[in-house]
Amino acid sequence: MQKLLRTTLTLFTASLSASAGAGIFQITDSSGSFSMHAQMMNGLFADGSQTFTTGDLEALHTMLNTWGIDTDGKITVLPLNTSHGLTLVTLIDEEHGAGDISFDSSIGVSSTGSNALGMFINDSTEDNWSIIESPFFNSQTLGATFVWDSVDSGDGFAWTDFTMGDTVSYTFTELDADSLDELAFQFASWENDSWGIVSVDAFKANGTNVFTGMVIPAPPAALLLTAVAVGYRRRR
Repeated sequence: MQKLLRTTLTLFTASLSASAGAGIFQITDSSGSFSMHAQMMNGLFADGSQTFTTGDLEALHTMLNTWGIDTDGKITVLPLNTSHGLTLVTLIDEEHGAGDISFDSSIGVSSTGSNALGMFINDSTEDNWSIIESPFFNSQTLGATFVWDSVDSGDGFAWTDFTMGDTVSYTFTELDADSLDELAFQFASWENDSWGIVSVDAFKANGTNVFTGMVIPAPPAALLLTAVAVGYRRRR
């Protein structure tokens, strides 16, 4: 009996590790919750700095556009597996590769995650941003005003190095974002071997949009955990 339990737990641990590598975020907003599955993207954030380069930004837009996802006038949130681990990327409007020449749009962002997370920011010298750490709560908060040229460029940032159970929160504030669509927010997921949009949302009447995310195990791992618990109770 004990040997069976140990074997089952070993299988569960292996399944849990595999699901953590795959990467699933459970997103919760004012309308409910949904999941987003990550896909591997090699070469992202590969220059060794904490800079989200314009080249990286353009590559992500090109990749999504290839799958028929329009990112122009959108705030696009997508999960990826990168060389920096499980990553949650936020793309702001569309980047055409030239970078910012002038600025005509802006949004405010407050986002809080674990102190263990990494952060990459595009246009870090133009945007007004700071990260405040809270050792007491083992957390860090990004506070930023992102600015961009809506005709030729976009902006973006990413939290990296997520592990199972990590949580993150986002609050967006519409400052000067007339260039964004009415349904400004879209959430992309790797489903059935392709990228697709699983949810869309808008700024609320008060000019904000709030959502949270959590890294969860894949369904097989969750089902196996339930089986372990039921089997253990039956054998007691």
